[in-house]
Amino acid sequence: MDIDDLFHSPQNNVARLAEMQVHLYRHDVALQDYFRALDNEVFVGSRHAPSVLRATNPRLTWPFRAANKAAQILRSRRFKTDILFVPTLYFGRKSEIRLLTKTLLGLAQTGAEILCLLSALAHFRKELDQELEAAGCSKQVTFLDPSMPMSPLEGRMRAKAARFRARAAFEETVQILEPFGLSPTGSVIPDFESTARHIEAWERLAPSIDFDAVVARCHWYDLGSPVCRTGIQRGKPVITFQQGVVDHTLDVPITASRFVAFGAPSASVLAESNRRFFDAVGSPEPPVEYINAGSLFDVLLPLPDQFSVRSLLLIDFHSVPGDPWGTAKEVQALLQLAEKLLSARLPLNRLVIRPHPHWNDHDLGACLELVREHRDVCELSHPVWPLEDDLRRSSVVVGIASGVLTVASASGLPTIFLRTEQGFAIRDLECFAPAQTLLPDAAFRQVCRLLNDHETYVEARKVAMRNASEYYAGGVNAALDGAFFTRLLSDAKNAVQDGAR
Repeated sequence: MDIDDLFHSPQNNVARLAEMQVHLYRHDVALQDYFRALDNEVFVGSRHAPSVLRATNPRLTWPFRAANKAAQILRSRRFKTDILFVPTLYFGRKSEIRLLTKTLLGLAQTGAEILCLLSALAHFRKELDQELEAAGCSKQVTFLDPSMPMSPLEGRMRAKAARFRARAAFEETVQILEPFGLSPTGSVIPDFESTARHIEAWERLAPSIDFDAVVARCHWYDLGSPVCRTGIQRGKPVITFQQGVVDHTLDVPITASRFVAFGAPSASVLAESNRRFFDAVGSPEPPVEYINAGSLFDVLLPLPDQFSVRSLLLIDFHSVPGDPWGTAKEVQALLQLAEKLLSARLPLNRLVIRPHPHWNDHDLGACLELVREHRDVCELSHPVWPLEDDLRRSSVVVGIASGVLTVASASGLPTIFLRTEQGFAIRDLECFAPAQTLLPDAAFRQVCRLLNDHETYVEARKVAMRNASEYYAGGVNAALDGAFFTRLLSDAKNAVQDGAR
């Protein structure tokens, strides 16, 4: 699968993952469920001690399989719903909770009955119930925790079945990838087991749920992946949403009939990636319609001219051992730019460093050293603090390839996408070139001008908003209301029916 012109990285990890995906999907489409587990190993590295894996003896598992089948009694309750809603399982970011709430309220405004697969332990359930109650649509929504077993016996059987499933999937993955030198290590088995628990939970639930459409946050999350595939197999409309900046191949293959993207650039990259994936697999590409909606989860703020603030925001430092994304040169260039600006005689009141949201996986030593050396001007923000607060106190924003930069541009802040020669680059952000995508020396000169000259600042604001208006459809926040979802669901249902004829 040729992807270098879509995602250029000095490291081969993106291409490696793409090749793994092609081989596995060609063998069995259900192995797509484990792509995220493989992504964790390829890009994050081994988070677990390598497991000693012994081949599963089928003769030893048949008594368990018989007992497990007996434990899978018919559920006492069956569900018939208009929409099966599958939110993300990961709520470390408040923006994801905000998106879930807006989506659920928008779906309810269509008048539909909704079955929402959400853990009973979700910490925001009380606030979500209050939002639904205030909107007068709480009776339309039923929450179901897919991880909740029918009985203690079924729970024990399910846990064992998930382990068997994960081991079998891992063994199969190794057999398929080993001839190509792509085999994962045993350290990924816990991630396979986590994925298998969600698959096992859904497959036990699926026969008791009748739905007219699936709306899922993401088609490659642990629960969303098998649910979306079930929806496609049943010939139902399946709608999913863009997860973030399109920066590697986990986004394809797209298991959906309609995909809600930020705007035309992302939709174009995803469509091209999906086409190339199925060309590599050697299978016909299922039809996907792309909807350009605007910003889905980040809030685009119409900020005023903030030239007088004279504060610089540097974002998304992500120095990870092994440099899995191939961004080490860009990260080093960003640090050197910060040092150069702090040492120059500029009217710079504040330089704020905002780490990547997954900061606990990254080395922030160099950033902390900058803060110590320039404590009167330089400070370290925290990704748990609202992004909007950091944007409101900034004049200029500089970073690498990040959704924060696209948000800053759309909010009206002069924004620079820093890159190096032959360094990390992704086509998803091409609409911000050339005026905003700069090499280190050009970036330094532009920041100096932006801090000193108001006319330059005003022009840079216009360029940023113009480019962001292309990236986010209309440069606005997505209108995830009842009218949006009524059109989306109606059109999706008609498209599926037309395709079935």
